[in-house]
Amino acid sequence: MSSLSHPAGITTLHRLSPEAWPALEKSLETMTRDCPVTLILPCHVRELGTEALAGMVQELAGAAWVKRIVIGLDGAESHELATARECFAALPQETALLWTGAPAVRDLEARLQSAGLTMAQSGKGRNVWLCAGLALARSAGPGVVAIHDCDIKNYSRELPGRLCHPLLERQWGFRFNKGFYSRHSDRLHGRLQRLLVRPLLRAMELRAGPVPMLQFLSAFRYPLAGESALDTALLRKVNLPSTWGLEIGLLEEVRRQLSPRSVCQTELCAAYDHKHHDLSPEDPGSGLHRMAREVSATLLATVSGGTYPWREQILETWQELTADALRQGAAEAALNGLSHFKEQELLAILTFGKALQAAVEEPAPPSLLPSWDAAERALPGVFPQLQQAALTGA
Repeated sequence: MSSLSHPAGITTLHRLSPEAWPALEKSLETMTRDCPVTLILPCHVRELGTEALAGMVQELAGAAWVKRIVIGLDGAESHELATARECFAALPQETALLWTGAPAVRDLEARLQSAGLTMAQSGKGRNVWLCAGLALARSAGPGVVAIHDCDIKNYSRELPGRLCHPLLERQWGFRFNKGFYSRHSDRLHGRLQRLLVRPLLRAMELRAGPVPMLQFLSAFRYPLAGESALDTALLRKVNLPSTWGLEIGLLEEVRRQLSPRSVCQTELCAAYDHKHHDLSPEDPGSGLHRMAREVSATLLATVSGGTYPWREQILETWQELTADALRQGAAEAALNGLSHFKEQELLAILTFGKALQAAVEEPAPPSLLPSWDAAERALPGVFPQLQQAALTGA
């Protein structure tokens, strides 16, 4: 087992004993009496009615330690809201469905923009940001907010439980927790992480030197994981990208706001399986191709502020390192009896290279959605208005 701590200062917590979960869940029921848990679920309309989402709802129905659940519904039309409500009807917790396309939500964003704040038209980051605002609006005091996606096929409520527990155990002093896990079925998954982000972080270290943000990001086993938990005080203060760069941008905000001693990462499950995005090698506007561009742009801008004299060399350095990433993936697959499809991996590298090149050619940092502290200062009464938007929109 690797060390519990990393040179960057964060703590790594492993899942050494799966049999510990029943006792862990019982302790959650005690700890959350004084520090309630809210779960944010960013959901796209295409996930409604899926077997994965149905299984998640069934599991969460037994999570008595979760006080409230906030669901952000993206990509829906008004006639689809009834279906959405039906999908989540079995949840016994206090549940709020926020239609992110509701006219009342758009009106609220327009007022925030008129007050001088940056808004976004769409994106997972915008969904999470709106849900965070609603979670804060419904929180009467200190609490913990966990976030994860709605497409997890092998879901167990142990996953959000292990996200929240380190923060609820106050004596440990953690205020942010990032999940990590293995990504495999009969083959290795996590192409964006293995073939783009990990070698890109290393390439940037070689070109930029020991930048604190790079050291911090490199400490995380799975920086692109969609599972995080943070306390409500921190949630009020973070700015978020509206794009697929959400996870990288959130980690930068955490580094800016907290001491590394307040940050941990936790192994959530033995293996993680969710909906696999298409590579879309010929379409830069969809699938992993789009995600790769937005993640790359956020990472480059986060580390350098958009002005990096080494940008012309970064693609070449990354390409050199992908050979190692490909070799390491083949070795990992062989050692564990998994299939390895070299041609598909090479196509992914080619696609990610196009995405990285596009990101390098547009070095301006992405716009960040404002913290909810800033939103409240700019528009007093924003939280009651957001609650009303949720009620009228869904």
